[in-house]
Amino acid sequence: MKISTVFALVVAVGAVILVVSGCGTSGPAPITSPPLGPPNPTPPANWIYVDHYGTLYEYNLPLTSNSKPARTLTEWPNLPVTPQIAVDPGGKVAVASNYDIRVFHPPIVSFERSQAELEIKLTPAITEIGQSGADLIDMEYDPSGNLWLFNNLGGEISELRAPLTKHSIAALTIGFGQPGSKTAGFTMAQGRFDVNSALYIYALTGTGRGRLFKDSFPYAKQPSSMGIDLAQPDFVDASQYLPTSKNPADLLLGQYTGELRTPKPGSPPSPPVDVMGQFYEPLQPTKGLIPNDHVNTVVGALIADPPRERFYTLLLLNGELDVYGLPLQGGAKPELRLDCLGGSSGCVTRTQHLFLAP
Repeated sequence: MKISTVFALVVAVGAVILVVSGCGTSGPAPITSPPLGPPNPTPPANWIYVDHYGTLYEYNLPLTSNSKPARTLTEWPNLPVTPQIAVDPGGKVAVASNYDIRVFHPPIVSFERSQAELEIKLTPAITEIGQSGADLIDMEYDPSGNLWLFNNLGGEISELRAPLTKHSIAALTIGFGQPGSKTAGFTMAQGRFDVNSALYIYALTGTGRGRLFKDSFPYAKQPSSMGIDLAQPDFVDASQYLPTSKNPADLLLGQYTGELRTPKPGSPPSPPVDVMGQFYEPLQPTKGLIPNDHVNTVVGALIADPPRERFYTLLLLNGELDVYGLPLQGGAKPELRLDCLGGSSGCVTRTQHLFLAP
C-alpha cells in the first residue's frame, strides 16, 4: 500500500517540527546520519541487573556459582502495578508508571522518589494519555541515550531525546498497528535496539502469532516485518567482541517459534517449535528463515555480553538466571545456573528483564 503523506510546518516550543500524517512518523526532521558508536569495542560491563516483576537484583560481573545480589531493590515503592524499566549505556535507570517517569543516576542504591535525579510527567506531548494514563508495555534506551516509550494506547512509539529534562516532549513518534499500515493487526509487546540504533518491535496478533518488525535509523519509513516470530530479541555486532575473540560474528538471538527446517518440495511443513534460537546475520530469507542453532528451552529475557563471549537468559518457567557461551552452540547446556530469589510470586511467568551496566 502506498501511503499518502502530507507535510506541514508546526511551531512548537520554539522549534520547527515536521509532521507526517497518516500511518507514518512525526517529529523533527530526522538526523541524517546515525550516531557514531565507540571507536573501540565496548568494555565488559561491571553489573547485570535482573528484573523480576518490579524487583531489581544487582549482580557483580563476572558471575560465579556463588554469586549473590549486591542489592535487592523495589523499583517503584508502593506502586500498585509493575513499572516499566530501562537502563541507558551509562547505567542510568528509568522507571515508569502510567503517569510518570523517574530517572536514577548510578550507583543505584534506592528507588525512593527522593533519590530520583529527574521526574517527567507523562503528557499528550509525550505519548497518548487516557483516563488511566498511558498503556506502556515497554521502555527502552537506544545506544545514544535517547529514551523510547512503547504505548499500546493508540499504538504509538515515542522518542525522548537526550539529555532528558522535566520539560522533555516527544521528538519523534511512530505509529504502530494502524489499519492499512504494514503493522495492521499487530499489538506491540517489546521494543529493542541494535548497536546501529535500528529499532526492532516484537508484536502479536489476537491469535498469539508473533512477528519481529524493524525500522532502521533515521526511522523515515514504517516498521517492516522481518518474517520471523522471535521474542526477547538481542543483536550482536562483530565489533562488540574484544580483538582477542576467536569467533566474532553478527548474530540475532531470541525465543523462536516456527519450523526448524525448510520442507522439501511436496512435503508438509514440520510442526512448529518454541525454542531459543540463533540466526547468523545477514538473514537469508531465500533459504528459509530457520535458526542456525537452537536450544530446547523457553526464556523470558535475554541479553548478550559479547566482550565476555557470553549471553544471559531468564527461564520463563521459574526465573532461573542461565549463562551460555556466545555464539550459541546447538543443544548447549548453561555454563552456570542461578536460582531466582523472588519466590513464587516474583519468578513464575512474570515480567522479566535483563540489563548490563558499567
